[in-house]
Amino acid sequence: KGIESVLLQASVSLGRLVLLERVVYPLLSRVGEDWSGGTIKVTHEHLASEVTRSFLGQLMDNATPDANAPLLICTTPAGQVHEFGALLAAVAAAGLGWRTMYLGPSLPAEEIASAVSQSGAVAVALSVVYPPDDGRLPVELKSLRRLLGPEMPIIIGGGALPAYRKAANDIDAITVVGLSALASVLAELRNTPVAPEVEQ
Repeated sequence: KGIESVLLQASVSLGRLVLLERVVYPLLSRVGEDWSGGTIKVTHEHLASEVTRSFLGQLMDNATPDANAPLLICTTPAGQVHEFGALLAAVAAAGLGWRTMYLGPSLPAEEIASAVSQSGAVAVALSVVYPPDDGRLPVELKSLRRLLGPEMPIIIGGGALPAYRKAANDIDAITVVGLSALASVLAELRNTPVAPEVEQ
């Protein structure tokens, strides 16, 4: 109840991007740190996560992008189990006038490409947070690039980005640090729409 109240009060006085960057993200980081440090129990971590997820879902539902707005797919690559980075990206993009499709965490390249093909998305945003040392991730990213073709923008951000920066550069991904950087990239993409090219 306390977390929900704080989030609702902050949403009234802050713009969406500031709310996500300065309230929601630090809250999730603190909860994760407290859980891993043993300060709070698993039940507390789960409760805080569910309350935050519900709040973000409400923000997403309240966004009303134009039916002709470009579509952004948000997810995490296979093996990346922390979903909140991708969810925050989806909520931020929705607030910026994009239609967004949030697909949850740990999605194989083939599934992401299929979603792009079926939805007509013009870009894909991936969050990499945990684990920071997955040797399979570069292979997944290369597979995704092959399936999507060379022109489809693939945006990658998240706390583990430094560990995977070479893998991101190898597929010519757009790397972002923070939601403000994501907002800048999305603004540029709105000015240069790209038609998806997906192998069947």
